[in-house]
Amino acid sequence: MKWLATALLFLLAGLEPGLVQAEPHVFTVHSGEHLEFARELCRAALAAAGMEASFSYFPPAQNKRLYAELASGNLAIAFVPPDEGTNALEKQGLVRALRIPLERGLLGYRICLVRDEDANLLENVRNAEDLKKIRIGQGIGWGDIAVYRNAGINVVEAPFNSVSDPVKALASGHFDALPLGVNEYQLFLQTYNKEASGITADRYIVISYPWFRYIWVSTATKNSKLLFEALDKGFGIIAANGEFVAIYEKYKDAAPRKHLVGRRTIHLQSPYSTDDDIDPSFRHLIIRTPR
Repeated sequence: MKWLATALLFLLAGLEPGLVQAEPHVFTVHSGEHLEFARELCRAALAAAGMEASFSYFPPAQNKRLYAELASGNLAIAFVPPDEGTNALEKQGLVRALRIPLERGLLGYRICLVRDEDANLLENVRNAEDLKKIRIGQGIGWGDIAVYRNAGINVVEAPFNSVSDPVKALASGHFDALPLGVNEYQLFLQTYNKEASGITADRYIVISYPWFRYIWVSTATKNSKLLFEALDKGFGIIAANGEFVAIYEKYKDAAPRKHLVGRRTIHLQSPYSTDDDIDPSFRHLIIRTPR
């Protein structure tokens, strides 16, 4: 039998490298129902680049925990907008960023959820100064907090561990308004309304600031370089051939502008993002809305 094993080793050694089937890669990825579109985009990009890979899910966590896991390599891929935490990791070389507008720029257009009895709360809000009278709700550690506080707006932070938690905090009176992306606020509203009611979408304003969900790849995870290069190559392919938009529209509203009709736009500045940060190869993916 020993001669048979030796012969088999010689046979395998003589095969072309591409003919020996390698084990598929497994990468730990940021979980959450609202991020399934991002994971599917990554799967499509990896397939387009020729990398066979699958994902295991890292449990939902606040950003501070995600950043620690990215630094250690326990989390390979996260989908968050840039903030102080991601910027620090990038400067230390602990992550690499693919600056692709996963939400197509719409994450920076925020529609507020309010309690039914406060349906007219924002009727007279005309500018950022008027917003200072409103208690804005945010999850602990959310990067958006810096945007609102930079504008002098009152922010109330709360721990959110599920899709319905933010709306529950609003319903309890913890804060007055919950701004959510124009392409995500309905998911939060629908999820909450399965359990309770009394929350509605404000119809008067949309808050706008540059805010993009990027892909952050840990440099400490196994095969990190191969992963980053495959994602970079693959996203270039699917962004050019239309597959990116097709996948996006499976999960997100294909006509988001309708949510902005009749609403006044309140513009804020972001300390972390501008439109120019997006890789030029992907800027055509951004959905432009009237200013």
